[in-house]
Amino acid sequence: MKNYLRPWLPLLFIVVFATKFTTAQAQLLEPENLGLVKWLDLKTAQELNKKQPKPFLIDVYTDWCGWCKHMMKTTFSNPGLAAYINAYFYPVRFDAESKDTIEFLDKKYINKGVGNRPPNELAIEMLEGKLSYPTTVFYNNDYKFKLLAPGYMDVKTIEPLLVYAVEYIFNTTSVADFQKYYQKAFYPDSTFVNKDSVLWMHRFNDATKKNDTVKRKTMVFVNTSWCNGGKAMMKSTFNNSEITEYINKNFHAVYMDALSKDSITYDNKVYVTTFDSQAFNPFLQALLGNQVAIPCTLFFDEDMKFLTKVNQYLTPEHLDVILHYFNDNAYKTQEWDAYVKTFSKDKK
Repeated sequence: MKNYLRPWLPLLFIVVFATKFTTAQAQLLEPENLGLVKWLDLKTAQELNKKQPKPFLIDVYTDWCGWCKHMMKTTFSNPGLAAYINAYFYPVRFDAESKDTIEFLDKKYINKGVGNRPPNELAIEMLEGKLSYPTTVFYNNDYKFKLLAPGYMDVKTIEPLLVYAVEYIFNTTSVADFQKYYQKAFYPDSTFVNKDSVLWMHRFNDATKKNDTVKRKTMVFVNTSWCNGGKAMMKSTFNNSEITEYINKNFHAVYMDALSKDSITYDNKVYVTTFDSQAFNPFLQALLGNQVAIPCTLFFDEDMKFLTKVNQYLTPEHLDVILHYFNDNAYKTQEWDAYVKTFSKDKK
């Protein structure tokens, strides 16, 4: 990873964390050789999450696990990675063989002491019976999303998983697909060719003006310079030759910075932002209300009437279906779920 990550400041839906991560009152664990991550115990992390929701990163280890110690000395000692984890996660170290009674999600777990190197009941449940160490477990802040990542991970391997959890990419994309495209985007091999051939306009008003003479649907990709999922989408999805060719042929394409200070005219109204404002462009707030997610893709018809938004990261395959759905006007006659089922047959 170059320059300690590509700046690690992603957007979590609506809220940009303005308050710095603090553990002043947290019960920090203090064993030796724990890298640069500010580890918490599980009880403290759950209590903090009630006040300020964040995803969890849980390092499940044992005292005798050599790879656990190596991951602590390498991956969790990377300054950029550790800073990102400390800011956007509640990082927890959990000894899988702990003899303590541990409470997690209002349930108590003990170590029954049965067998050689007996595990705590929580380790058995959390790892779903697959007792492999180290295993990194991710939960989102309401515990509805869970991801298990067994084995040693270097910075390059764990990086997309962090973004996947923090930016809620699990809502749109499988972890395997995101890992694949993320690696292609940020760690390209010698065969990678950066096409970047979408004919982007960088002002929404330019698309409106162009649409007066060339009637097309308009696609607006809303992103920020520090959204990692958006960066991955720019370098992978919008670098796909079939996708870029289809967009350039059928859409007006606009790249919009969510924090843009541009004044935007839409539907006979002018949306102006103040110079010192740190909020989203007021056009986005008026269009989407308070539920602005980054990145997101907006679609407008030939008369610049807003059709819909599609939140978060999209693979080339996913975006391909969406583009056809709108460009072919299928949205006027078919429900999305029905269209998806027949899309591949229709293309043939």
